[in-house]
Amino acid sequence: MKFLECKSCGASMVIDPSGTTAHCPYCRSRYVLDHSDTDYYRDFYERMRGFFKLSKEGQERRVRADELWNSASEEVFECTDGRKIDIKSLNVFRDRDATVYTARQNIIFRFDPQNAAFTDKFRKAVSSLDYPSADTKTLSDFFPTISGGFGLTDGSALLAVKKSEDEYPLRLFGRLDGRQTAWIVSRLENLCCVLEYNSLVHTNFDIDDVYIDPYDHTASLYGSWWKVVPNNTTVSGVTYTTRHNLVSLRSIAAQVLGFESASDVRETGDLLKPFADFIRSAPASNAYDDFAHWDEVLIQSYGERRFVTMDTDDEQIYGKR
Repeated sequence: MKFLECKSCGASMVIDPSGTTAHCPYCRSRYVLDHSDTDYYRDFYERMRGFFKLSKEGQERRVRADELWNSASEEVFECTDGRKIDIKSLNVFRDRDATVYTARQNIIFRFDPQNAAFTDKFRKAVSSLDYPSADTKTLSDFFPTISGGFGLTDGSALLAVKKSEDEYPLRLFGRLDGRQTAWIVSRLENLCCVLEYNSLVHTNFDIDDVYIDPYDHTASLYGSWWKVVPNNTTVSGVTYTTRHNLVSLRSIAAQVLGFESASDVRETGDLLKPFADFIRSAPASNAYDDFAHWDEVLIQSYGERRFVTMDTDDEQIYGKR
């Protein structure tokens, strides 16, 4: 995937899910893309969404993935112990604290020298996670497992987190429809329950922290763990509670659907009114009640949960269009 630089400050631009505009996370500049860029990103998102329709075991899936990774960019880093680390990444995202590389089997966070200590914050937050004793779905699979850390000669630090080959950044799928977004919301509600169970607030919970597997319909929360704080922590005058996670969930759903914010969400196409109302609504007081409410909304919008391939239409599922 190609990258665009901000004309004002030179930072990496974030592409809108529609593939028509981009904004800078640093100086907040916003640009309308030219036709060549618009065509490129729309084509890229279409290729990514095509993975929803491929079999987990199918040969076509592996061929398509190989073609995708053939276009990955490459960067080499020199460690303080003399080793060189070669990172081949499909996506690079830069925020104020770190540059994040999506490699085939890892996510690599590169912290600038002034932020190198964030590696310890990341490790501490992840190591503190606990899971319910009745957990039968191995919830730990959807949270970071650190595979290594490296100091670089320029004073920066790398931290590597494991991921499966079939997990990709949620942002790379561009704009999704209501039915696809619904299963993502279900998974995010589950992740928020784990944060609630641990009394933790992910203060930077956004679309760039989430990775999904389009074949198994799973979502993982891998990013920005150095910004996770205990419930009721005040940072820069803002007191964060676990409801913040649920507000962020709604913001992520809105972005995936192609809206700028949760308040902008409107009923369109297969984004039915109960679902749109849910995104615009204030969350419940805790993640467990919010998840219970979401289950009701899901049934009102699309009926009982069923795992189906994403190219299955309503007539096949419900016997009607």
